[in-house]
Amino acid sequence: MGQSNIDSYIENEDSFKTEEYGISVAARIIYQLGEQLISDEFVALAELIKNSYDADCTSVRINIDTKVNTNNGQGRIVIEDNGNGMTKSLLTNNFLRIATSFKTVHKYSPFFRRRTLGEKGLGRLSIQRLGNYLSLTTTPRIDRIGEIVDEGDEAFAKEYNEYHLSINWNDFKESDGDVENVKAKFSYVSNQEPRYGTRLVIEGIRNLDFWYLNRKLETRINSEIFGMVNPFEQKNKQKFQINLIIDDVAFTNKKINESLLDIMSEIRAEFSLNKWNLEIRVLFKKRYLDRLLNDLLNRMRGKGYKESEIIKPYEDFEQVININLMEEFAEDFPYLKDIKLQKKYHTNSNFEEFAHPGNLEGKLFVSDQTSEVYNASLLLLQENKSAFRTLKELKAIWQSAVGVYLFRNDFRIFPYGPKVDWLGVTSRSQRLKANALKEHTISGYVQLDSITSENLEEQTNRNGLIEDEYGKNFFIITSSVIAEIITRLDINLRATFNISDIENNEIIQSNDKNVIFKRVLSGAEQKQVLLNEVKQYTHELSSVASSIVPSDVTMKLKRIEEKITKIEEFESKDKDERKQEEFNFHKKIVDLKALVGLAGQGMIVEAMTHELHRIESNIRFYAKTSKELLKEGSFNSLKEAIEYQDNIIQEVVFLQQQLEHLEPTYKKNSILLQEINITQFIRDLYTGNAPMAQKAKKINAKVYVSGESMLLTANKGLLITIFDNLFINSLFWVELNSEAREIYFSINNTEKRITIYDSGPGIHPTIINTLFQPYESMKQDGRGLGLYIVKELLNSINGSIQLNKEDKNKKGNFFKFIINFNS
Repeated sequence: MGQSNIDSYIENEDSFKTEEYGISVAARIIYQLGEQLISDEFVALAELIKNSYDADCTSVRINIDTKVNTNNGQGRIVIEDNGNGMTKSLLTNNFLRIATSFKTVHKYSPFFRRRTLGEKGLGRLSIQRLGNYLSLTTTPRIDRIGEIVDEGDEAFAKEYNEYHLSINWNDFKESDGDVENVKAKFSYVSNQEPRYGTRLVIEGIRNLDFWYLNRKLETRINSEIFGMVNPFEQKNKQKFQINLIIDDVAFTNKKINESLLDIMSEIRAEFSLNKWNLEIRVLFKKRYLDRLLNDLLNRMRGKGYKESEIIKPYEDFEQVININLMEEFAEDFPYLKDIKLQKKYHTNSNFEEFAHPGNLEGKLFVSDQTSEVYNASLLLLQENKSAFRTLKELKAIWQSAVGVYLFRNDFRIFPYGPKVDWLGVTSRSQRLKANALKEHTISGYVQLDSITSENLEEQTNRNGLIEDEYGKNFFIITSSVIAEIITRLDINLRATFNISDIENNEIIQSNDKNVIFKRVLSGAEQKQVLLNEVKQYTHELSSVASSIVPSDVTMKLKRIEEKITKIEEFESKDKDERKQEEFNFHKKIVDLKALVGLAGQGMIVEAMTHELHRIESNIRFYAKTSKELLKEGSFNSLKEAIEYQDNIIQEVVFLQQQLEHLEPTYKKNSILLQEINITQFIRDLYTGNAPMAQKAKKINAKVYVSGESMLLTANKGLLITIFDNLFINSLFWVELNSEAREIYFSINNTEKRITIYDSGPGIHPTIINTLFQPYESMKQDGRGLGLYIVKELLNSINGSIQLNKEDKNKKGNFFKFIINFNS
């Protein structure tokens, strides 16, 4: 029927009639929703536990008896808590109403300010999923829930303080009427000694076989029921405890004793984020420092340094780091240079701000898993009157606690915990130098503040946090900042228990100057001293004996001299053999160092890969587009195709420049020596339009080359590898300077010296003594090979590199490298 026909009907009121009907819902929808929204009994039980948590309870007790026969069928489930309870209006307007907006409006519990967990309406459906009949008893704590009750509730509670409700869920299943026609029965009493909280009695268990106890069910109880809550022993007043009994078999939360972990650990890290202010406190315990010391002493004994002196005994050592994440912190923590926090754009209010994931705090306990460490832990526990007798007990305790959990007000966010390395510990241990943090050596947790972390949302399938701007910032702060800093602090500490250079010095020191080693004579050296003394005494005795003793004594003394001479010959042969062994060892070192040049070349190629990809992508685009234009055949398209062909030629020129830069480093050119003007050579490489100069221009960095000409006979490819690695290093660090990005080469021909420095932050104090060692880097993903490669390549051409420890930049850091070619 067209609109004009409808209008004509409306004009004739006698032939047109309108009515309105409400949409009704059949009572059996309750059963259907329970089946579809609640997948099984554990999901139902977990939802009811969440409701108790939302009601500010500290204890929820669950008793499941499948054997008892009740008036409402076989089996009874009793769930009781000591929470806030419910008022009359909460019962009638919220409990009996599915999908209310109550928990959307009231996002936090009224007393403990917990972030509510229960999903809208699922609690009631969960009860129906578990059994056929519900008897509910509740007594409200009006003093704790004043903000969500009205005057009518308060007045009613003064007259009646205990409320009873009963529902027969079979009435919904069997009814042909609408859902509102099935009624729940209420009664109210006044109890002089009320029991505050809520008690649910569910009778006529729907699935008795589900609760049959076996290993599979017990595993699910531990992971899905007790796994929901914080297993660490909580000292706060709002701790949450679950007690479960199934057919007289009791189950409780397996608690992790923080105090015990603290005693067992070698490192304890505590951290907190308040707004954008991050504090990290890392305690390196005396036992850990002593273990590192013993490792150093053992290593040095193997080097012949058996005598040592410890200037000052090691004690607990704590480092405290404070960072405002809204301020510049890359200068103090260069390895965090690439950290970029996400911003959230608010479309309604048309403004953008950094997405704060919420305040948090946490603890990490770190301990090696060797028998030596466990034995030390056992002694400490016995000193602290802890009843542990065997290493097996300790290992079981640590293994049950291993992993880093994530909680929001003591309720776990899945799947973060055991066997989920969400802090990136494994990848970091593979990327960086040796450190104590491994998946199996770390236990702890991160606790989110429920109120300020409101924007940090969880996925509905328990697969973790939603990684929007807030989620990404959470992982950046916890994994890329907190865990990274703790790991770096440990690496720096371990470096102090190393020796920078072990040559043949008689006396050397550890990097922290606290341990002094003095080399003792080897057995062979001591033997040689004794032989020399015996020989001297025999010679002196032989000289005087001829005048005062018979000739047969003189002959015997001469034979002793001959024997000593023979021993010296054998000793000489031994020395030759040792020299041969040393030669073979040093040859292996030389063969290993031969790979240094290849590694250096690889780092240069890696740095240029981005430009090569850009050239390849442009050529592909120009070729494809010109091909399509040529197919069109028009004059304008041909003209445009020629322009694209010119672009291809230009990109080929760029490619040729890249290859020309690399060509001297090819193996075929590695033996070519030529006289090179170093000053002009550096200008050609890093100024003008050279490939490396172009990289500097892209970040607005200026390069200055000064000084007189300096001639050097060397391999061009080797020099490119040396200076490119230094230049690439400077490019990385000058990006931290937002004001002036500058790189300097100063050549002094008289002293055959080149000084290289830049406007970056300078050398971080923690790596001054280990700067030229392999795998030492302050970059987040740095390999720590660049300066080591430079040092080794310079050594191969009778050159050297060192850090100028006289001049400091404005930030108080050393910043100049000096290359000498006259050594």
